[in-house]
Amino acid sequence: MNITTATCDPATNETAAISFMQETVSNWLWRTVPLIILCTGLLGNALTVRVLTRLGTARQPTLTFLLFLAITDTVVLLTGLPRYWISYTFDNDILLISNAGCKFYYFFIYSSMQFSSWILVGVSVERVVKTYFPFRYKRLYTTKRVKIVLVITLFILILVNVHFFFTNGINDFTAGNCTSLTQEFSWFNEYVFVYVDLGVLSIVPFAIILISNVFLVRKLRKYQKKRSSMMHERYVQNANRFSVRMTKMLLVCTIYFLAATAPISIYFVVDSYLLHGFEESGDKASVAKMHLAKTTTYLFNYSNYCVNFYLYTAMNDRFSHELRSVLCCKSSGRRWSSAYSIREGSSYPGESSRHGLELESETTATVVSDSINSHPSHFKLEQTYIEQEQSHIELEQSHIELEQSHIELEQTYIVLEQSHIELEQSHIELEQSHIELEQSHFKRFSTHVLSHRALLAFAGVLQCDICNHEKHMLQCTHTM
Repeated sequence: MNITTATCDPATNETAAISFMQETVSNWLWRTVPLIILCTGLLGNALTVRVLTRLGTARQPTLTFLLFLAITDTVVLLTGLPRYWISYTFDNDILLISNAGCKFYYFFIYSSMQFSSWILVGVSVERVVKTYFPFRYKRLYTTKRVKIVLVITLFILILVNVHFFFTNGINDFTAGNCTSLTQEFSWFNEYVFVYVDLGVLSIVPFAIILISNVFLVRKLRKYQKKRSSMMHERYVQNANRFSVRMTKMLLVCTIYFLAATAPISIYFVVDSYLLHGFEESGDKASVAKMHLAKTTTYLFNYSNYCVNFYLYTAMNDRFSHELRSVLCCKSSGRRWSSAYSIREGSSYPGESSRHGLELESETTATVVSDSINSHPSHFKLEQTYIEQEQSHIELEQSHIELEQSHIELEQTYIVLEQSHIELEQSHIELEQSHIELEQSHFKRFSTHVLSHRALLAFAGVLQCDICNHEKHMLQCTHTM
């Protein structure tokens, strides 16, 4: 297209102007937003690691999941964002420095993103097991087992993405770019692996997380209705707040996870079929739209790896309190665990947050524990009150555990009854088989008796014939 044509055709000029504006917006986003995401993400993940270690990851498997999640999110941010920011700001792609760097980049970025998604899956499943099977939870979930599961998951994802060491790199076919090494590898990456990544990164994890959250919300509502007639009024109000906050947390986290990870995976699928055609036909407007779509989906996807800290802080009182202690250089808040949290391993249904952190309400005990420092003369009185509050909470938890034990016993009794019924049915079937055998034996005996009688009758008739024949022979002899 020459300058005269571009100048004389208003429609073409308008299209060119729109394409130029889209490219400009895309470049501006890559130069500014990555720095914001990177700084907020690294700061948030670093504080998350610090707070989680103070809370005690060695005793709580859930916190181990969250610790691995924060580290993995940090790897994703450090691997992906600096490359794009440097490329669009200084027009220098660091992937072209070496062939090994090109291979390792794709391997690390895909593996870490997928690993982050599956850590969330592990947290969701762990929360469901803790709610539905509280007695088996402590046996099934230990810090050691959680680490083993995470290592196995990472190993599987490494096998999924190890092909990048063989399919991607820099050679004559790539014309100096970091991409697929051959035409066959290009077809595999463009039309096969994009669907694998879509399933592993987004679709399958989202389905598992959504199903887990549905089961969890159902259990929370069931407990809320069941306990409302037995719990103290204040604790009923706390349970209601727990349920509402939990429901909002699950919806927000699930929707945000899908919204952040699905668009980039879908873009890769669309890009495989459309972008090459646009570039070959010289459709610069469509190419600019695809580049802008890639920019927005990429940046939105990276935001998923920096928001966890801010969700913890906004929706988890225990985490936010420990964070304040970190920022104020105070000792760990775990010494006031009687006021700030419910003991670990409880089966109380309202104690899990987005990734399994125990939630706690602003009870009177919490306010009292905060006032100890300002009123040291009342320390013993306030401490006694806190212990009474904690004892009441523990009694409620014990009552819930007893009810769950009763339910399990009822289920065991039902299973035994069913087994007894099955045994009775088997006994009846054996009796019927015995009767059938007796009947068959009787029939055979009757047949044998009839046969014996027939043989005796035949023998009698035969004997009579023999006698008659002998008499006839005697008469003939006398006659002669």
